[in-house]
Amino acid sequence: MTPEAERPLDGLVVAHVGHHDPAYARNRLMAKALRRAGAEVVDLSDRRRFPARAPTLARTLRGRHFDLVLVGFPGHADVPVARLAARRGVPVVFDALVSLYETAVEDREVVRPRGVAARRYHLEDRFACRFADLVILDTDTHIAYFRERIAGHGTRFARAFVGSDDEIMRPLPRGEDGRFRVLFYASYIPLHGAESVVRAAHELERAGEEVEFTMIGDGQTYAGVRRLADRLGVGSIRFVAEHVAYDALPALIASTDVCLGVFGVTPKAARVIPNKVFDGLAMARTVVTADTPAAREALTDGVDCRMCPPGEPIALAEVLADLRHGPETADAIACRGHELFQREFSLAALSRRMASMTLELVGA
Repeated sequence: MTPEAERPLDGLVVAHVGHHDPAYARNRLMAKALRRAGAEVVDLSDRRRFPARAPTLARTLRGRHFDLVLVGFPGHADVPVARLAARRGVPVVFDALVSLYETAVEDREVVRPRGVAARRYHLEDRFACRFADLVILDTDTHIAYFRERIAGHGTRFARAFVGSDDEIMRPLPRGEDGRFRVLFYASYIPLHGAESVVRAAHELERAGEEVEFTMIGDGQTYAGVRRLADRLGVGSIRFVAEHVAYDALPALIASTDVCLGVFGVTPKAARVIPNKVFDGLAMARTVVTADTPAAREALTDGVDCRMCPPGEPIALAEVLADLRHGPETADAIACRGHELFQREFSLAALSRRMASMTLELVGA
């Protein structure tokens, strides 16, 4: 392959703007993917409140040449500013990832549907899509939701799977001590379905299956999940109620046999594939997640992962028992999952995808 083919974005300058954390997995991967393709990515993230950051963003975009503006996540309110301030002919790409309204009102239920905050989130979603030249989402199922509920058919969309940073998430040897370990890490939002994991652990204990669970993280549903585990008397789960840095996850994943995805029954859970699914694939571990339209866009049950119906802990327990008693099958699934990751969800794959989108937008 020629150097030009390896770095098709050489000479292009991308402004990565918005009210986002550049260390957040999605933002970090997007920037890495563009740099890998040869682009210069200038981080212009600004965590100040909108009235303070908007004038700075506008001045920066007017005062310097950029070939493309990428609004990172979350940056919904910054898209109109970027569009109005960017120089003529410079495309603005919005990496939406989620709907603010759906997340706060429908999924987490922390905002009243007809309240002021709900109306504001709805308008931010809508105007962000309207002012962007391209809106990126993680699944086609998610794109269909945006088309129907938020943006309409005039908005241009593209899919870019969340993926995983395989410069960090690489296969590591697993300890062979005979114990069967299952890992679940989450921010405990409703779509994660952590209650199903606890109930599955309970079912496995009742069946005499020796399975060790580790559940890492804290968040909205954590207290209720702990109460459920205490009420059921579940003893096979080790809870770690703290945030684990991304760089520390590989060692945890390496010590496990199965990585769990999401099992929630909210509509949003059916539209997303979270980082941890791709992390497990990247590290060649067997991944188990809910059977959803989004998951089926990328994965095949029994081939490169195992799936079970969302919100059905007995089904989850049965899948885990099958994997425990069929290690050769589990290893084969993990191997095929890793091969799929390398082809479709790796940093190299995302870089190719972003390079293609960028070249089409800038007309190169």
